This record gives sequence, structure tokens and C-alpha cells, in this order.
Amino acid sequence: MYVEDVARAFDVVLHKGTIGMTYNIGGGDEVSNLAVARKLLALFDMSDREDEMITLVEDRPFNDLRYPLNSKKLRELGWEEKMSWEEGLKVTGACA
Repeated sequence: MYVEDVARAFDVVLHKGTIGMTYNIGGGDEVSNLAVARKLLALFDMSDREDEMITLVEDRPFNDLRYPLNSKKLRELGWEEKMSWEEGLKVTGACA
């Protein structure tokens, strides 16, 4: 998730949230760790070094396949994610 979306979520909770309530900050994009690693390599023009830079390991038996967050309470306060993960990565890469 793009950092500005997270910062806006904190601001919404600060000004509209209920004290003691838990608010999850979750976006609409679900991306695997492997996809993130590959995107970062591409961003830094290192895709040709994937075999060198990424080491696949056996999954630990206690890991879940995914960890979804329910951000319904935060969205009910009026927050919404404005930038997709893909676009946020491009913006971040432009700053690198």
C-alpha cells in the first residue's frame, strides 16, 4: 500500500475514530512476496539477476497462504485507498 494512503488512514482514525477501537488498514491489492520481489527487480532493471537475487525456500508448515485484513470499519469512517500498489510502486521508483 502506498504510504500516503496509510498516512491518510491514520488521519481519519485520529479525527473520526472511536477511542479503544481497532481499525485495520488494508488495501484492495493482494500481491505475493514473489511478485513483490520480481517487481522490485524490474524497477531497478535487475530482472536478469532474478536467479541470483531470489532464493526460494520451502514454506513453513505454520504459515498461512495469505493474511487478509478487514478494513471495513476504517472505510465506514470515509477512508478509501487512492493509489493502487502498482501505481505506488511506479511513483516510488521514480523517486529512487
